[in-house]
Amino acid sequence: MVHTDNRFTRRQCLQLLAGVAATALAPGAGHGEAGRTLLRLAVSTDTLAGVNIDDARASYIALINEYNMGHARTVSAEVVAGVFIPSAELQRDIRQGTVDCFGVTAIEYAQLADIADPQYLVLQDYLADGIEYLLLVHDSSTFRKIADLQGAQILIHRHRDMVLAPAWLSTLLATDRLPQPEGFFASISPRDNVTQTVLPVFFRRADGACVTRPSWETAVELNPQLGRELRPLAVSPKVIPTAIGFRRNCNPTGRKLLLDSMLNMTTTAAGRQMAALYQARSFVQRPASVMAGSVEMVRQSERLTKQQTGSRKGHS
Repeated sequence: MVHTDNRFTRRQCLQLLAGVAATALAPGAGHGEAGRTLLRLAVSTDTLAGVNIDDARASYIALINEYNMGHARTVSAEVVAGVFIPSAELQRDIRQGTVDCFGVTAIEYAQLADIADPQYLVLQDYLADGIEYLLLVHDSSTFRKIADLQGAQILIHRHRDMVLAPAWLSTLLATDRLPQPEGFFASISPRDNVTQTVLPVFFRRADGACVTRPSWETAVELNPQLGRELRPLAVSPKVIPTAIGFRRNCNPTGRKLLLDSMLNMTTTAAGRQMAALYQARSFVQRPASVMAGSVEMVRQSERLTKQQTGSRKGHS
């Protein structure tokens, strides 16, 4: 089950996975020594929504210390300064070959799919089969289909698992030939936790709430009345919002050691602590093909945005 309101959210997992992998490979000797292969890791700042970055860095340092004390390898890894890089900068560095392993959102992955290794992707276990988004309304409301929500006030959970929600709403509306979200809903307002997202709908102060299914199930466990009073009006396809990928043609030995470090990180005290914080049991490897549905949703949403922009220009 997922995890809604920890200050240390699963967005940080991408950062910390990078740190674990890097430090598992770096025994403390200088990078670039003879006989060593250097790999560089970075994480997009777009994975940080709703995260307390100081907590993330503190945990990151703890993981570095543990792995530096316990590992020695023939491959060195280096995390870029600050760990977190703005999206455009990270994408540029990956394409220039100066970043080999990267934590990104599905939106960014869609831009990098052509240079990402098609065989190697690392996911948190609960994302392995994808997650669904729910658009919730009050059960006593007159809303029965998406078109009924024209002019509605929608709340959306601000969380890294929700990065594809705007794209989903865009494609959902387009399926019924309705305007794009910014022109269809009266407002779409982010909220920092699930409770703040769903309770206003429960109390009829907002019309709809967009959350992940795991977050909703956790909220209902804590407050069963929510499940009796609210209902899903729409359910998304399963999506994978974030992932850790590798650049094509990066050093295969280094990649293997990095993968081994990530997949076995919960065998250490710091790794288990991180898994507990994220309520993930483990981290798994998948082929990049599991991102196909998420990437197509991103691209469809981008096409719709371009069409809308072109239509506006045509009428100006």
